[in-house]
Amino acid sequence: MKTHIVGKNFDLGESLRAHIEEALKRVLSKSFDHAITYHVTVEKNHDLIHTAIEIHVGQGIVVFADENNEDSYTSVDRAIHKIENNLRRYKERLKAHHTNHDLSKEEKGMQYILHSSYRNLEGSDETHEDHKQPSVIAETTAYVPTISVSEAVMRLDLSGNHALLFRNKSHGELNMVYLRKDGNIGWIDPKGNKGH
Repeated sequence: MKTHIVGKNFDLGESLRAHIEEALKRVLSKSFDHAITYHVTVEKNHDLIHTAIEIHVGQGIVVFADENNEDSYTSVDRAIHKIENNLRRYKERLKAHHTNHDLSKEEKGMQYILHSSYRNLEGSDETHEDHKQPSVIAETTAYVPTISVSEAVMRLDLSGNHALLFRNKSHGELNMVYLRKDGNIGWIDPKGNKGH
């Protein structure tokens, strides 16, 4: 398993780093012992310590949790506790997915990171607060899984992201689930339930 633990604006020290490694090893051995990678960032923002943990437990399955606290150990422990709760809640479904996962049913797609900037008609770049237009500044490869709607909702919940694109297992078309402003999950299915 690949591990990556970093501190931003903050010196982790050997004691905190060892504490994070031991706690995550304990949690993963209980819940999901074959994680691929995990990434932990502990960042100092003014008076608060922000801990963000991202664990890749399978191809395309990411579990994310974060926490803010004045104390670094409390911030880390609470974020780890959230990860543990999410893994426990979805343990059986994640294990079933991991053992039955067929990578041939995933498609490669491009994922773009957008930056707000303004491109005027002459082609020069200007930052302009009144005309925020996105322009592509980075791209990576992402996989579009073929999964059920319920699994898409689970992955969205675990990842901490706001949206998830997937190919609907029932009819093979692209669908999206997303977190609505009211806290509920929205589902976009252009094909709909016609003919089912």
